[in-house]
Amino acid sequence: MKLVKEKPKASVNKQMDKTKGAPVGDMKMDEMKGMNMSKKENSPISQPTTYTCVMHPEIHSGKPGNCPKCGMKLVKEKPKVNADSKAQDNMKMSVKDGDEKPDNKDGMQPDDNEVLANINMAKKNLGPIKTSTSQTGPRTVRYDLYVKDTIVNYSGKAKRAIAINGTIPGPVLTFTEGDTAAVYVHNLMKEETSMHWHGVFLPNQFDGVPYLTQMPIKPGGTHLYKFPVIQNGTYWYHSHFALQEQIGMYGILIFNKRNEPKIPTLPVVLSDWIDKRPELVHRMLHNASDWFAIQKGSTQSYTEAIRKGQFKTKLTNEWKRMTAMDVSDVAYDSFLINGKTINEQQQFKAGDQVKLRIANGGASSYFWLNYSGGKITVVGNDGNDVEPVEVDRMIIATSETYDIIVTIPDNKSYELLVTPEDRTKSASLWLGSGTKVPAAPLPKLKYFPGMKMMNEMMAMNG
Repeated sequence: MKLVKEKPKASVNKQMDKTKGAPVGDMKMDEMKGMNMSKKENSPISQPTTYTCVMHPEIHSGKPGNCPKCGMKLVKEKPKVNADSKAQDNMKMSVKDGDEKPDNKDGMQPDDNEVLANINMAKKNLGPIKTSTSQTGPRTVRYDLYVKDTIVNYSGKAKRAIAINGTIPGPVLTFTEGDTAAVYVHNLMKEETSMHWHGVFLPNQFDGVPYLTQMPIKPGGTHLYKFPVIQNGTYWYHSHFALQEQIGMYGILIFNKRNEPKIPTLPVVLSDWIDKRPELVHRMLHNASDWFAIQKGSTQSYTEAIRKGQFKTKLTNEWKRMTAMDVSDVAYDSFLINGKTINEQQQFKAGDQVKLRIANGGASSYFWLNYSGGKITVVGNDGNDVEPVEVDRMIIATSETYDIIVTIPDNKSYELLVTPEDRTKSASLWLGSGTKVPAAPLPKLKYFPGMKMMNEMMAMNG
């Protein structure tokens, strides 16, 4: 068919006729106005202000007030973004000349990309790590644990404790995946006991819970715990009888892989210690007194409240009969790393990468870890390998285990600072020899903002 000549298209950028006030060309003023209206059409629709509860997000209210479930003060909800306008905004995102839009096949969000970048950087910094293959096949590995009363002095006072093979913590028990563990526990105390293998998959009768999976080990008695090792990673063991764990009856448990990474490794057990008998501590906690908070200086006095402009907050707290704002319930006398408040490991030199297998054997303490030699690389948690992630600091909960790798940058001694969540005291693990490089201590907690939030959570109108 014969081609025909097209009509010339009107250009939006044609100059306006100054004398007539109309655009030169075929485009009319009405059409120009129509183009400008597109912004109004795409503007977000005004939404009514609503309020919700941060503890119960299913609660919605058209006016401020308190949550009907917990009594906490309602907060304003963020306006919801219209899906159509959001899509249009995404379409309008500018792209540089020559750049293409990233292919989002995996549906990864920016946060995911940041995590992936962190993982890749951690792997790059770790570099290739050689493995060492176990030269022995699966076998039965026997340990004998002798549980006995002992005397310790962690705070200037001699106190009773329980040691395993004469040490607190007990000996490191090491097995290789595929082995059979045979652990004989000899009770040399004048009271009953048992041993629990925390996080370990094993036959129920060897789990170590008295009166549930076994009868307690009588004074002078011996009990055999025998189970196949079908896991790898860092675990720990402890008494499951009465309050014996609180006074030293615990230790670390390591299950190596058949092909274990060849890297210097240091088992680390974190714990807390108080001179008071654990039964007394238990009774004091039930009494809900402020005595431990007074000992730690975390009672938030009226003088402190006035000085910090929080008098009303303190008064409301007292009116609601709430105890002092504290993040840890017990005033511990010491915090320990492998049984010491200061633990020095001078065998490491510049350039060494050290794997720390850490178990928190504390009775109730969460611990913050920060390292003066740079980033901490997390490679395992509760016996499971994880993708390597670099962090500036990390927190480890009670009974939790972590595998981390740190680097010794220079021929100096670098501090891994272990600080309880209430930040009252600390313990130090020094890696390397030479001039000491301390880690930055964590600042004191600001209790009044937390107290204010707790006040808002408690309604007094019934």
